[in-house]
Amino acid sequence: AISSVSRTRRAESTMSYQIQNLKVVNEAKAGVPIFTGVGYLDHMLDQCNSHAQVGVGLEVLFGDKTDMTDKNRLASSNQADLCTAVGDELGKKLKEQLSYGKDASRSRFCCPLDEALVECVISNGDGNLLEYTLPPYGIYPKGKGRSKIGGLETAAIESFWKALARSSNLNIRFHKVRGDNGHHIVESSFKAFSRALRNFLDKPTIWGPGSDNDKASVALQRESKIERSTKETSISVHLLLNGKSDDTQIETGIPALDEFYTILAKEANMTLIVKCKGDLWVDDHHTAEDVSIAIGQCLSQALGTKAGLNRMWVSEAQDETAKVEVTMDLSNRPCLRHNLHDSLGLQEYVDVDAASSSCPLSCEMMEHVLDSLVMNGRMTVHVVEKQPGATLQDTVMCTARAFGKALRVCSMVDQRRAGQTASSKGTLSV
Repeated sequence: AISSVSRTRRAESTMSYQIQNLKVVNEAKAGVPIFTGVGYLDHMLDQCNSHAQVGVGLEVLFGDKTDMTDKNRLASSNQADLCTAVGDELGKKLKEQLSYGKDASRSRFCCPLDEALVECVISNGDGNLLEYTLPPYGIYPKGKGRSKIGGLETAAIESFWKALARSSNLNIRFHKVRGDNGHHIVESSFKAFSRALRNFLDKPTIWGPGSDNDKASVALQRESKIERSTKETSISVHLLLNGKSDDTQIETGIPALDEFYTILAKEANMTLIVKCKGDLWVDDHHTAEDVSIAIGQCLSQALGTKAGLNRMWVSEAQDETAKVEVTMDLSNRPCLRHNLHDSLGLQEYVDVDAASSSCPLSCEMMEHVLDSLVMNGRMTVHVVEKQPGATLQDTVMCTARAFGKALRVCSMVDQRRAGQTASSKGTLSV
């Protein structure tokens, strides 16, 4: 006997999906909605609008299922065919409408969510999905991951990307660096593709020193001051996102911490003045934590609502043998993920010569420094140690360098956004 589902699928195999009102517009709104017939797929395609700044709109017709108010009207159809049809038509339109490939040959981006980090690489080529390591989609059920997210079958997602790569003549790679949540793994992949596509279209100088975006950022004269005093520490922090770091001065009484924030400020092109008198006769804990809390709070205040900012970036730094990458999102959803545990676990202190230091920075506090900075700066940060340094101090300072580089571009104004928030939600405040 043939089940009703099998009969339905067999009947559907003789029908085809029709894509209508397909629009792809660079740096503008498409002017038409996204109605694929699967709500979660609509939401993922909308990431192009928010993060690629490429307006996308389309409607999928299939048989008599034409009620566009039913967001999941095609959820019971053959989703591999649906995703292939959507990916194929969207890829053709991308190739037709966007002037990519003239200056860029390769673009790479990682999108940091609190429970996922996915890398996307796109390049001129012959239209292949060269790598796809997203499955399993999450850790539940154990060993399997999600089979469906909302109305979207996860097994069909790869079909979308294969079709889009083929019809756009782009080679695409997706690599899951880490991820426990199926929803966020998929969302990270679509956002990573969108950001990689935007960078593929842009000139590399758009975020450089002296660029129009850089000048617009400095012109905002963003700054913040904080003074806080407890029985353990007395701290003043003055942070200026002013495009220079010549006047940066960090005095915490912990030399390695001073060096960390001095490097970070230099790479971020910001002025950071920190004065702290802490109970170092106890240990480094209170000073390292409170300074990092205060700097994070200052940074959050200076950035304000983050409307109109670039928001996301990925930066790599290399210092001697150390190589560290930091992916940052000024998300207002604080989260730190890192793989520094092995390096930090090799010794007790960050300092090369802890015995001669006036107050060495303990490795457990280095992790706490990053956590306090990220939590109070209200950002999502993934740190990936790609290659350990000759010394732990080299690795830590390389982390500061990558962190500062990412922060510089994340905090820059993107003039094309005209003060609008880079988010499919339209806001980062809730």
